[in-house]
Amino acid sequence: MISKITICNLALAQLGQAPISSLDQEDEKARRLNLFYEPVRDEVLRTHNWAFAGVSEPLALLEKEADSEGLFTYKYPVESLFIRRVFESKAPHCALPFKERFRADLHSRALAVSSRAAYAEYTRRITDENLFDPAFVKSFSLALACDLAVALTGDAQLASQILQKYTLSLDEARRSNMTENFLQAPSEDAFSGVR
Repeated sequence: MISKITICNLALAQLGQAPISSLDQEDEKARRLNLFYEPVRDEVLRTHNWAFAGVSEPLALLEKEADSEGLFTYKYPVESLFIRRVFESKAPHCALPFKERFRADLHSRALAVSSRAAYAEYTRRITDENLFDPAFVKSFSLALACDLAVALTGDAQLASQILQKYTLSLDEARRSNMTENFLQAPSEDAFSGVR
């Protein structure tokens, strides 16, 4: 079972640092990990279209009438870290253009779309470590180590090496994600498709 402390200790191991037993302990490592954990997690979630964090759902319409540009205003999904695309249910493979706007009257972000019935595909914020994909755990721990490297070790070269590892781990995750998300009709094989 993956936990917050496991991910933090994976990051510390990349830095050659001793593990910690709690994020509540009074030392520099725990303070830095508490500071960086959530922002780095969200950044790594945004960086790649992780299958475990993907959501497709209808958007909540805020304005019943289109504005002067012919756009309808929708509530920005609360859990969304990154809107991947917007579409209509009757044409799910056709992406619709959209604009992100700030609504001062609602003190929140909104989406403007040229459809009265729009759906969004987005990456949502996942806070339960048990839902993390193993490839994400690896990438996240490397990104965390990279951000902590100079602060905890004073070694900029180590930070650079870990950044390279992080980049490679993201490339690896993209390849495996593409394979997992590949859909093929059950009755077809590679040979019948070329006949």
